[in-house]
Amino acid sequence: MKVFVARQPVFNSRKKIFGYELLFRLGLENSFPDIDGSTATSSVLSSTFFSFELNDILSGKPGLINFTRDLLVKQTPLLFPKEHIIIEVLEDIEPEPEIMHALELIKQQGFRIALDDFVYDNKFDGMIDLCDMIKFDLMATPLDTLEPVFSSVLEDRNITLLAEKVETHEEFEQAKAMGFDLFQGYFFSKPEVLSKQDISSGQITKLKLASEASREDPDLENIESLIKKDVSVSFKLLKFINSAYFQRRAPINTIKDAITFLGIDELKKFLNVVVVSDLNPGKPNELIRSSVIRARMCERCGSMLKTKFSTDELFVIGLFSSMDAIMDMPMDKILESIALSDRIKDALLGRDAQFRQLNSVVSSFEQGNWTHQRFQTGKDGKLIQELPTFYMDALKMADSFFTAT
Repeated sequence: MKVFVARQPVFNSRKKIFGYELLFRLGLENSFPDIDGSTATSSVLSSTFFSFELNDILSGKPGLINFTRDLLVKQTPLLFPKEHIIIEVLEDIEPEPEIMHALELIKQQGFRIALDDFVYDNKFDGMIDLCDMIKFDLMATPLDTLEPVFSSVLEDRNITLLAEKVETHEEFEQAKAMGFDLFQGYFFSKPEVLSKQDISSGQITKLKLASEASREDPDLENIESLIKKDVSVSFKLLKFINSAYFQRRAPINTIKDAITFLGIDELKKFLNVVVVSDLNPGKPNELIRSSVIRARMCERCGSMLKTKFSTDELFVIGLFSSMDAIMDMPMDKILESIALSDRIKDALLGRDAQFRQLNSVVSSFEQGNWTHQRFQTGKDGKLIQELPTFYMDALKMADSFFTAT
């Protein structure tokens, strides 16, 4: 049985990655009726730390993992490296003597402890004294109800506050103003403000480059000319081509030679990713990384599904699907400035049913939403079972790209 592992980013107040919460399931049979939390957590731990390379899933950041009462009492967290995990104590765990004893031992070993989906009651004071982090679900405990809780929880305690399910930038700013240190949710993947300003000349050059790279038969001379006009893209291309990834003995020093060496297919992917990552330097890297992950998953899924799109087109559509959030502009306005085919534009505007279905499956997997209807019907069973492999491949691709560039 395959292990399904997805990760959810946790940001600091500067929208930089602090770490990831790991979400997991054992297979996808019948909404997991026979899998309890302890089995699932044990599986994700063994999968993450033994089956996968740790950096492939966590990218060197800490992983927040839910632990059930049974696993805490058995002191299961002590089997794993304390520098890589943060123990989340589930909200239904009571501060009974066995639990308190286990948490005290775990804390003594140097592990960090977080209280998940916390709702304050003074019976939890002992747990609060042992924890390093408290997570508040903003849907269950709205921001305007938390002021008195903070005065009770934070008095004489050095505790990191994490706001979960932050869905808008307004909530992000409000939570930050209230004293939250960390943030989790999909606010980063939505446009902050649908800007009315025009697309800048630099962005137009990049969009032209993306447009040319997306053509079935691109004009390499035009691509070379456009790259040379953009110092950032030129630098990243030469840095990428001379990186250890290619294991070259002699360096490549010209844009033309780099294009020739890389080849059409790899050049297209590289340029599209670089262009997207450069469109708005103020955006979190995780938004760009997420776009690359989605692009690669769409491409891999396309190799198993019959659609009107080629796998190259699916990569482009997946990559550009967050363009409105990256540029803080409506998608239709962005597409006015880029010469993509009508069918790709239709997909990006949500008008194509085939891509909507594929994007829904990929997005649900990324979010750990494995109750999605497509997962439960048995339709595309072979594809669904391959999604964990596709996801790990996409993580590796995204991380290697950001390392190389």
